Amino acid sequence: MFKPHMLEVETWKGDWGLPSIDYKCLEVLAFARFTNAPIIILNSNNPFKSITGHLPVVSYNKRLLMDRDSLIDCLDKQNLTPDFGLTSLQLAEEHAAISMIDAQLEPALLFAWWMDESNCLNFTKPWYRNALKFPFNWYYPNAYEREAKHKIYTLYNHLDSDNDIMTEIYTEAIKCMNGLESRLGNNFYFFGSHPTLLDAVAYSYLGPLLKAPLTDNKLQVHLKTCKNLCIWIDRITREYFKLDWQAHKCNEKKKLEEFKQQMNVIPWYKKDETKNILIGLVTLITMVVYSFKIGLISVSDTSDEEDED
Repeated sequence: MFKPHMLEVETWKGDWGLPSIDYKCLEVLAFARFTNAPIIILNSNNPFKSITGHLPVVSYNKRLLMDRDSLIDCLDKQNLTPDFGLTSLQLAEEHAAISMIDAQLEPALLFAWWMDESNCLNFTKPWYRNALKFPFNWYYPNAYEREAKHKIYTLYNHLDSDNDIMTEIYTEAIKCMNGLESRLGNNFYFFGSHPTLLDAVAYSYLGPLLKAPLTDNKLQVHLKTCKNLCIWIDRITREYFKLDWQAHKCNEKKKLEEFKQQMNVIPWYKKDETKNILIGLVTLITMVVYSFKIGLISVSDTSDEEDED
């Protein structure tokens, strides 16, 4: 019996309920899930063998698929596409929306993760250094930071300062989020009842922007006000990456229980031993004061007696 070849994907591992923390890995995983493509996923966290120095590494029948178009073409040949049922007008709309998302959300994600100093030092680099093995954990985070900065400075070389760049990037990203929020509305997905390539691309950017615990995340604050998008992100994670979703929920529940246990620890001043000591001290002080009052204990003034002599 003929068995179709499997799509093989090496990715960065997941976190915060997402199947991967990397937006390019997320796009590939989402696209594969939406098409029900047979897939083998390896969370290698090791870009060393990658030609580009990045993950994901995607292959089919021992042939590397280097970009989005090659993956789409590969799956199309197997009649695997999430865009079934879309009209030519809808396909044109999808293409325009994806171009907008790539142009406006990728710089925002790169800036938030790699150019915001607080995020880079306290979140992004520590995460990658924990995921990578020595000595790669000291090389790749610095290399990714340099690449991100080079790309941003190339795209925004007409601006003078990092603050100006941030303002323009975040302004455009917020406009993009608002447009997607309006386009999605109360629908399950952008084009109705099933996810398409547009859902995969948008999810790959918005998922990390919403879920990553950055120390400074202005975009996350705005994204949380886009209720339709937040519900949509959770819907995709829950329905297409159920294991990651369940593992995250179990982890959250465990942390909550540990927190409750810590809160239920009896304070030192409520422990029985402490109570007994305090009661004893209060009793002793009371007895001493009472003894002074009734004259059982008196203090003689020796200085007056010496003056009389």
